[in-house]
Amino acid sequence: MSGDIVVRPDDREFTVQRVPQMTPDRPFKPQQLTRIDEALTLASRETGLIFSLYVGELPGNTRTTAEEMFAKLAQAHEAPLLVAVSPGQRRLEIVTGGASASRIPNRIAGLAALAMRASFASGDLTGGIVNGLRQLADAAGSGTA
Repeated sequence: MSGDIVVRPDDREFTVQRVPQMTPDRPFKPQQLTRIDEALTLASRETGLIFSLYVGELPGNTRTTAEEMFAKLAQAHEAPLLVAVSPGQRRLEIVTGGASASRIPNRIAGLAALAMRASFASGDLTGGIVNGLRQLADAAGSGTA
């Protein structure tokens, strides 16, 4: 019996439970988060505006909730822009104010929202967010102009 492995009933296999990369409270993979973070950073740096993103449930009236979030940003920054996405509710809100409103007219925000929704409808949440942020940043132009 040399070389045989004996397993006694009290021996237990050691396993580490893997946490899934994507769960309802973590809708993005690490690579997707990196792409989104990069898009936010570049948009803010290139325009001088503060681009912020919220992904999650927007309780109550989604527009009102997004505007309340924006108001908190506006207390800390002169030129914020908020993109709020609620995939479960199928809602998207883009809120501008102050300097960001003068540089990103409602028409441009609406076009960015349409492009984002098209990506979302095809199942590409990350791509929709990244492309929408780029479109908004392109419309805002350079902060030094």
